[in-house]
Amino acid sequence: MSGDELNLRVDAVTTQTRRFKSLIGEFFRLEFKRARPKWGPYEVCIEIERASATSSQDVDNVAKAVLDALTGVVFHDGSQVERLLVTKIEGERPRISVTARPMKEVRILEDA
Repeated sequence: MSGDELNLRVDAVTTQTRRFKSLIGEFFRLEFKRARPKWGPYEVCIEIERASATSSQDVDNVAKAVLDALTGVVFHDGSQVERLLVTKIEGERPRISVTARPMKEVRILEDA
């Protein structure tokens, strides 16, 4: 945790989403006992790194497991996530990196 931003790296990936969700949830319950979820809009970035020999995970299943695990720890409800970026890359080992932070106001300028 750095201020309101959470950075997390999980050095394992499983194709069993339920197992993954329970592992991350248990980690949060043990390591973030004093963390209080906050209200307001959030953005979450998830990077799924996989070795070339490992089976591929569905990005939507991994994202759902991560968001469910963050609920009640970082934010109160998954509906607070207004921006979600999930990227799958090939790397040296199976791993998932997560960054969750309050949204900053983003303004889109229209062409005049």
